[in-house]
Amino acid sequence: MVAEYITRRTKICRACPICDTDKEVCNAKLYINPDTNDVSTIAKPGYIKGCGCYLKYKIENINKHCPAGKW
Repeated sequence: MVAEYITRRTKICRACPICDTDKEVCNAKLYINPDTNDVSTIAKPGYIKGCGCYLKYKIENINKHCPAGKW
C-alpha cells in the first residue's frame, strides 16, 4: 500500500541525524556514514552527502531513493 511506504520512509528520514526536521529537508551541507550514522561537515571515505531534497516530495515518489541507502 502506498501510505505504508510513505510512513516508513518518513520515520527513517526523521530519525536520520542529517535530516533538518524543522525544514523537512535532507541537509546537503552534511555527510553521513550509512553504517554508523556518524555525521561530518566534510567529505570522508564511506560518507554520503545529504541530498538536499524536500522530504515530502522525495518520500512520496516510489522511484526515488535515499542516497545513503536507508530506503
